[in-house]
Amino acid sequence: MIVVSNVKSPKVVLALDSFKGSLSSHEAVAAAAAGVRRVLQDAEILKIPVADGGEGTAQVLAEAASGSMHQVTCKDPLFRDIQCSFGLSKDRETAFIEVAASSGLTLVDPSLRDPLSTSSFGVGQQIKAALDLGARHFIICLGGSATVDGGAGLLEALGARFFKGSEQVKAIPKELTTATRIDASNLDYRLKEASFTVLCDVDNPLTGRDGAARIFGPQKGAGPEEIEFLDEFLTVLGSLYQETTGVAVLDKRHMGAAGGIPAALTAFFDAKIVSGIDFVLDFLNFDTKLLGANLVITGEGSLDHQSLRGKTPVGVCRRANLAGVPVVCIAGRVEPAPQLFLEAGFTAVFSICPGPMSLGEALEQAAELLAFQSENVASCFFATSRPSV
Repeated sequence: MIVVSNVKSPKVVLALDSFKGSLSSHEAVAAAAAGVRRVLQDAEILKIPVADGGEGTAQVLAEAASGSMHQVTCKDPLFRDIQCSFGLSKDRETAFIEVAASSGLTLVDPSLRDPLSTSSFGVGQQIKAALDLGARHFIICLGGSATVDGGAGLLEALGARFFKGSEQVKAIPKELTTATRIDASNLDYRLKEASFTVLCDVDNPLTGRDGAARIFGPQKGAGPEEIEFLDEFLTVLGSLYQETTGVAVLDKRHMGAAGGIPAALTAFFDAKIVSGIDFVLDFLNFDTKLLGANLVITGEGSLDHQSLRGKTPVGVCRRANLAGVPVVCIAGRVEPAPQLFLEAGFTAVFSICPGPMSLGEALEQAAELLAFQSENVASCFFATSRPSV
C-alpha cells in the first residue's frame, strides 16, 4: 500500500501534445495515465489531449465540438492527389483545417523539396470541401507546411486567378514573381459568409530578415539563392494583395507563418490571428478543468528554448501557474537549460529517456517510457512511503 501525503484522492490533470513520430496526443495522454494509475489507484485522472495549432489540432478541436473528421481528396504540395482529413463540428458550422494535412513538409521527400514550386492549393481544397458541407466558420491550424507561396495556391483553389498582363500564371513562386494583377472576382461566393480564425505560434512578418523565406525557407529546401528569390517574390505578392484588397500585409506581424498563408487569409478574408495554444485551451474549457487539481503533467516531443514562443507545454504551464497548480513537463528531448524552464514556471522537467538510447529506440518505446516517467512523477509528488520488501 502507498501512503499519499495530505491528499486522500488527488486530482491529476494530464494535458499532453503529440510526441511527433511516435505518439498522438491521445496516445500520450493514455500512456501518462497508465503510469500515474500505478501509483495513485484512487486518483481522479483527467485526460486532456491538447495541441497548439500544429499536427493533431483539428482532431482535438473536432472532438471537443462533438464533431468528426472528414476525408477529402486534394493536392499535396507537389500537386499529387492524396487523401487528407479536416474536422467538422457536430452542427457542421465550424471546420477545423490543418495546413499540414494537405501541404505539410512530411508529405514531400527531402530530395523533392522545392519551395519555388510547392503550393498551398490543397488547403484551399479542404476549405472548399468544408464549404460544401455547410461550414462557414474556419479554424485554420498552421504548422509544418512545405510551402513559401504566401497562400497564393490556397487562393487559386478557391477561385482567384493571377495574371502577367493578359496571360494567366500558375500560383507558385517561380511563376508569380512576374505577376502584375490578381483577379478575385471568381472567388467562391460562399466565402462572403465565412469567417476565419488562424491559430499561429510565431509572429514573423512576411518578408525581411525575420520573414518567411529567411527563417523557414531552409527547412523547406531553400538554399541561399532560393531564399533571396522567395523573399523578393513575397514582397511582390504582398504588394499585389494590398493593391487587390486594400489590406497591407507586408508590415503586419504573423504574416510569415506557414510560408505566408496568413497573409492571404488576412488580405482577402479579414482573418483573425490568435495564439494556437491559448485558443485550444479556451476551446477545451481548460481553466475550469484545472479547478481542484493537485498536479498537472504536460509534455510533447521536444522541450527547448523555442517552446517558450507558444508551444503546448508552456501554454499549459502558464494556465497552471495562474491556478496555483504545480506543473511538470515530460518530453522526449529536453534542452539542458533548467533555469530557463524554472523561470517559465515549470516545477520540474524530465526526459522520457532513462539513459543513452538511439532516436529509433526512443520512438519505438515512447509509450512505455512516458508511462514509466509519469509513474515516477506521481510517486515523487504524492507518495511518502512504500511497503518494505
